[in-house]
Amino acid sequence: MIISVVGTDGAGKSTVTRRVHALLDSPEHPVRRVDRWDIVDNPAYPAARFMRPDVPDTRLCVAEMPTTSRFLFLMWSIGLALTGNTAVPDGQPVLLDGYWMKHAASETVYGLDRAWTESVTAGLPRSDLVFYLRLDPAVAWRRKCGRDVVPYECGMDPDCSERSFLSHQQAILKVLDSWADRDGWTVIDAAAPPDAVVAAVADGIRAAVPALRDPAVGGPRGR
Repeated sequence: MIISVVGTDGAGKSTVTRRVHALLDSPEHPVRRVDRWDIVDNPAYPAARFMRPDVPDTRLCVAEMPTTSRFLFLMWSIGLALTGNTAVPDGQPVLLDGYWMKHAASETVYGLDRAWTESVTAGLPRSDLVFYLRLDPAVAWRRKCGRDVVPYECGMDPDCSERSFLSHQQAILKVLDSWADRDGWTVIDAAAPPDAVVAAVADGIRAAVPALRDPAVGGPRGR
């Protein structure tokens, strides 16, 4: 089962997936957490052995790519991270940090034909569950300001101004909203307290994957 946690920049995707993974993963019922950068300097992905083990520099190089090349590289990297590790047993739940959604929406905002980006993403394995951490860009800016805002998140504004961040993220939000409506994603208010957001995602996964419930009491584990 493929479970995706998606949202705009600053929505908390990485934090939530890490915490949910810690809650649900166990020796009896392992859950795999996947990020696109897992492929870097990782012998489990021999096809990516040409990549340098410097993820921050790789991210910078990717941001400098032409839009079409960048989109295809990002889709390739997450596709390989998801399918290229043959050590993962079939049927194991897989928790994806972001998957393709935010980057596809972002590259659409950067000018790629939406129908074409959607046709490319259709070639990736389908998510069985999608949790959409929806957040007002103004709240995301307050979370990220002064810490880790980069031009890619700001419409390539080198100054990473608040105005450019809000404008770019609002455009991404509109694309994600349309996909959420079309595909029936589970929408979660990412402005809620972090514990509540984590609990909402974890409980949604437990409801869909009976093996992740505590068989002794018939209810959820790790609460």
